[in-house]
Amino acid sequence: MADPTTELTKEFLEINNYLVRKETKFQKNKKLQGTPSDIDIIAVSPKGIQDKDFQLGKCIVGEVKNWPILKKSTLDKVYKDKFHFIDAQPRLSWKQLKKLVPTRKYEKVIFCFATTQEVYDYALNKHCIKIVTMGVMLKNLAKFFTTSERNWTYFPERYNYNAIRGLMCYLFDCSRYKDKLTLKDLVWIDPTSNPQYRNRFADLNAEFLEDFVYYQTSWEVLGKLIDRAARDKPAWLKKRIKSNSKFWNYAEA
Repeated sequence: MADPTTELTKEFLEINNYLVRKETKFQKNKKLQGTPSDIDIIAVSPKGIQDKDFQLGKCIVGEVKNWPILKKSTLDKVYKDKFHFIDAQPRLSWKQLKKLVPTRKYEKVIFCFATTQEVYDYALNKHCIKIVTMGVMLKNLAKFFTTSERNWTYFPERYNYNAIRGLMCYLFDCSRYKDKLTLKDLVWIDPTSNPQYRNRFADLNAEFLEDFVYYQTSWEVLGKLIDRAARDKPAWLKKRIKSNSKFWNYAEA
């Protein structure tokens, strides 16, 4: 078994109908015949991925990193270590790659924990490399579970997908079970002691959280929030209500 991100990458690509080869030995130059390097991922698909928000080509030559790539200089180092020799020595590299991919029109891809938009754009424009993050892969596996006709099927060799499937199933129906599992158990943010992370999490998930509270049948949570705001933030609540003059006039009548 390879490292965790490589295994996640393999499952992500296989669920999207790629044939995947891991850790292929590869010669960077003739002097290294006795000490070959490796390509973490080589993948081939009849269609690639053509999602509205995300696209990948039919043939992929990929490098995997378990950590985030947040600086351009870090990206340059990864490129120099793993992809430069492919671009610089096409005769030597294609002599090996043609045994593994059916066309020279392959995409160079880095699979990593996370990146920024700036580094993503830099990699694409400077080195013609796409970056696929753990966030993209996890969302894709979750989407597969929720939309696939086989979403309740157990896949013995897809450990990451089965973990996501188990979490989503348990959260969906845990009110019936002896041992409860809630979002609180999974979100690694304390709302009082981690305000910077709390605010970012709330902003990012605002619409989702709002709908869950607003559409609760009993409105119990919304009621508690209003009571809490009246107790702890009365001036703010009054200002908020007064901003809706029609409601305020009704409340004073």
